Amino acid sequence: MANSEQSSMWHDARAGVNGGVLGALAMPLNNETTGGEIILDYSEITPVVEVYTATWCLNCVTTEQALDEAIGESDVMRIHYHRHRSEPEDPFGNNATEHRWESIYGDASTAVAGMSRVAPSTVFDGERMHLGTTSSSSSLTNDYSTSLATGSSWLFTGSAQMSVYATESGTMQFSWNITDLRADYDGDHPTLTLTPWLLFVEESASFPDGSNGVGDYLHVLHHAVELDDSSGDMSVQVPQVWDGDDMYTVLIVDWEYTDEIKPCCGPFPVPGPGFAAALVCFILALLPSRRKRLST
Repeated sequence: MANSEQSSMWHDARAGVNGGVLGALAMPLNNETTGGEIILDYSEITPVVEVYTATWCLNCVTTEQALDEAIGESDVMRIHYHRHRSEPEDPFGNNATEHRWESIYGDASTAVAGMSRVAPSTVFDGERMHLGTTSSSSSLTNDYSTSLATGSSWLFTGSAQMSVYATESGTMQFSWNITDLRADYDGDHPTLTLTPWLLFVEESASFPDGSNGVGDYLHVLHHAVELDDSSGDMSVQVPQVWDGDDMYTVLIVDWEYTDEIKPCCGPFPVPGPGFAAALVCFILALLPSRRKRLST
């Protein structure tokens, strides 16, 4: 958990929402993939860092270098969203990747920067958003290191499952199950909602025409599918890999909770018969008499 000094380093990533990203499971989808399954306990699920970037964004080079230093050898799932809509240069991303970013982080980004899509933006655990290149501490690397070390504001128990196999039609059949995941919470349980997403990420994609000079762009998100239920299966046409053979699928789980509204007080006591009789007499006394008064 972050203290007040640490929390001043970032912005809440979800405006008006108590939520975040529980973590990720990943499986390779190369030319040799015919099927596979992964089951992970919550303690093994990889934390997620999401980045909004573009191939023309010079400031993104600065922030991603700082992120490299902050992560070091830590086991982290990085997902890079590339600007797509109204984009003259960047060839990556699509409407679905833009939808995920804006539907989850767009309001918070707009509140801080006036735009729902800002390159560079970096989000840790779906909770803590860093915008631009200005640091809030001694360095941007320190900001990111602190945000990474803070971790999720909620802990969970249980496990998650994902499997995939190739069909004769050339599509891939995916299944998932997150019904075993539970919040590790001792108090009054709030209403918790878990939403799984299926993402398709390419480890490295070469684009020499990128005007920021990076050349090889890493962790490129090509497609995002919001899943309707906590368990199920569906057939998906895997997006075309940009180059090489390094596509993988990622199951990430968003969490959100709302506090249950409880009555402010218990039921009112029922008056006894003596109180009721006195109340009736009082009401009758207030009623006007039906007899006419005699004049004298």
